[in-house]
Amino acid sequence: MDKKVLNKIIKKLNMKKNEILETIDRELQNEIDDIKSENITGDIVDTANTAYDLLVNSKLSEKEQEKLGEIRDALKRVEENVYGRCVACGNNIEEKRLLAIPEAKKCIVCKATEEKKNILM
Repeated sequence: MDKKVLNKIIKKLNMKKNEILETIDRELQNEIDDIKSENITGDIVDTANTAYDLLVNSKLSEKEQEKLGEIRDALKRVEENVYGRCVACGNNIEEKRLLAIPEAKKCIVCKATEEKKNILM
């Protein structure tokens, strides 16, 4: 894959990751603001850490958690120099697909096969 295209994809992946993490931060700040407004006694840092853990585990929707995991996996594949290869068949994933869905880990054929199987179940 062309290094310029790969850099563009890495940038897209990081932007998507940052959007999700910013959502977490906003929710965390709202939680902290709620805690402060209730004048809860105790160490605010401990309370904030607890609130953060709760947000990461419960406030993120299952879809956001899944998407964040896919993005992190894609960035890991870039580091391992296997990004752009289908994890199912080993063939190269089309560049157009990766530009549209940078976290894609399967080629269009394998993804379509997977979706057909899921529909039948």
